[in-house]
Amino acid sequence: MLDKSRYYWAVLVILLGGVALIDACRPRGGEDVEPIDSTALSSCILLNEKVNGILLRTYEFDSTRRLERMVEYAGIEPNNRIIKRYTFEYTSKTRLIRIRETNLAVKDNSFIYELDYDRDSKLKTIRPFRVYNSGPKLEDSLKITYGTNNRISEIKSRTGLTSKWEYDTAANVKKWFIRKPLSQTDSLVAEYGSYDDKVNIYAFAEGMQVVNLLNGRPHSRRNPLTYVTGGQSVEVSYQYNTKRVPTQVVMKFKSSDNTLRETVFSYELNCK
Repeated sequence: MLDKSRYYWAVLVILLGGVALIDACRPRGGEDVEPIDSTALSSCILLNEKVNGILLRTYEFDSTRRLERMVEYAGIEPNNRIIKRYTFEYTSKTRLIRIRETNLAVKDNSFIYELDYDRDSKLKTIRPFRVYNSGPKLEDSLKITYGTNNRISEIKSRTGLTSKWEYDTAANVKKWFIRKPLSQTDSLVAEYGSYDDKVNIYAFAEGMQVVNLLNGRPHSRRNPLTYVTGGQSVEVSYQYNTKRVPTQVVMKFKSSDNTLRETVFSYELNCK
């Protein structure tokens, strides 16, 4: 049975199955785009998201707009059951220190993630503990390194497996690499082309940014419009609310054999 820390790194390896590169549109002249409307970050929270009209995740926030719980569904009909529950724990100063992941679909596959910070309050280590009847057991230690503009540039497992990211000048991920243990070279997993100039859908919840990071997706400032990964090119289009936050995302996938596939995500937000 695959533990969660190994699952994270397995995701990276699986995605290596034939990455193709395309020439995508870049931000204008490589320059930063216009600033995000800060009112969205202070007035909106994400309530739920659906995939092809089927409930995928629900979110609960406290009175101070901190994410407390997230429930994840299978996202398939007719039996769209709950598969995971996440709870997010904070210090009195609102620093996220712990994530509890309860897996309802797979026995003995629940986890606790302990988050450690440096003296500058930057996340430096994530320690996954697998939960057994006898208690939690440390599974791994993921060391975080920062690059330009304090963006996460690398996560390294104690096994030596490493994930790396490069960013554009607007703080969006442009390239994603992994390096396997004992290897001397990096392998390209994904390359992102252009981004919009709107608010990232997960900008409202630090907890979700960490959950996404555990699955190989560090936070970008904007929303991607084009990228290539796993032998597929992807084009993305959005609908937005008046706060410039996505309410619908249409993803069009094209494989190397020209097979086409479309997936639609929708987001319910509460914006004051």
